[in-house]
Amino acid sequence: MAKGLQIAEPPRRRSEATEHPAEVSGTGRGEKFTQVAESEKVQFNKRVTRGVADGYEMLAIRTRKKVPELLAEALELLEGRYGKV
Repeated sequence: MAKGLQIAEPPRRRSEATEHPAEVSGTGRGEKFTQVAESEKVQFNKRVTRGVADGYEMLAIRTRKKVPELLAEALELLEGRYGKV
């Protein structure tokens, strides 16, 4: 009979591999990422049509502003029209 493929042996099972359990750190859940950005910016993800997205990009190019600045200006205009939320 053939000896079969001579490949590496499979990895050990977890129970065999962890003879000494790892020490659990003293930090609680969520304490790892407690840094806050200086300006507290967040990402704004909303689906819009291609025309709306292109319109904002073209306005940003024409006015030499960034799209987030245009969104902030649009919010101010809408709040002036409909009141603050």
